[in-house]
Amino acid sequence: MSCGFDCGTYNLVCCKRDKENNFVYKREINAFIELPIATDRFVFNMMKNAGVPLIEWKEAGIAYALGEAAVNIAYSMNQLQLKRPMVSGCLNPQEKNSQQILGIMVHSLIENCSPNEPLYYSIPANAVNESTDADYHSLVLKSMFDGFEDDSKNKVLANPINEGLALVYAELNKKAYTGIGISFGGGMINLCFAIFGAPVFQFSIVNSGDWIDKQSAKATGESIAFINKEKQKLDLTKESDNMIQRAIKAQYEIMIQKTVIGIKKGLEDAGNKARTSNPIDVVVAGGTSMPKGFDKAFGTALKSANLPIELGEVIRPSDPLYSVSRGCLLAAEASVQ
Repeated sequence: MSCGFDCGTYNLVCCKRDKENNFVYKREINAFIELPIATDRFVFNMMKNAGVPLIEWKEAGIAYALGEAAVNIAYSMNQLQLKRPMVSGCLNPQEKNSQQILGIMVHSLIENCSPNEPLYYSIPANAVNESTDADYHSLVLKSMFDGFEDDSKNKVLANPINEGLALVYAELNKKAYTGIGISFGGGMINLCFAIFGAPVFQFSIVNSGDWIDKQSAKATGESIAFINKEKQKLDLTKESDNMIQRAIKAQYEIMIQKTVIGIKKGLEDAGNKARTSNPIDVVVAGGTSMPKGFDKAFGTALKSANLPIELGEVIRPSDPLYSVSRGCLLAAEASVQ
């Protein structure tokens, strides 16, 4: 049975079907913290006994706590810095062990995927506002998935798919897979314009969820881990008396405006490729699109931007955190039909 995998800056999501043909998801947060075992052996042992996912590097005297457990620990213990294997949609060059740590988390999520079956994983496009190396990132991910083996030494057949295109596959089947998919992840905003499921053009914009966290933390003096937790309570349809919520909302508004400017530039640069005779629907998804009212706020900004194409509906799926992985799975299934 095929699998789909959303390899995001903040969320890692694996999607497959159960025996009743329903979509099922397995998710982990793409983060870790470093623990000096020599000084915190007691803490390390307590975490191990509590079932926290851990990697121990005995030679260096350190250990890594992985995933959502790491986020919760960093939120409660400010002296421990939350680190990320990926940044701005690609591997984090500042973390020397990022590839190994990411590989361990990826392999743990795909361990129940069917051997010798297609697995499609999401990759970003290069950014229009910063220098990124999406091609190198894609090759590293390919080697990571190709390096997986189950207990019987079976492998998966890994193939990349653009993150925005995966959204089109997941949500625009009733529109003949024609429209724009925009995935608001932790590090990047990925956009793909497709016609009948074929990508016409695609690009990304750096400055998404992580940027909101960083700017909000700077404005309030709080930790990024704290802001990340508070962001989950955000409601863009309401004004708040809470200083933290006001700061996060303000950064969301700035991000939306910056994104619309980037999208307009990307569409203008695409020139004739962006021409269409019919209004184009836009799907918005990803973890950064989760707050209530995001789709309406983004749609309002898009429609006031005088874009070079006519817009149709702005659609947000009921499960925006899982849409990309589902689109990856649908692409994998289509590859064997």
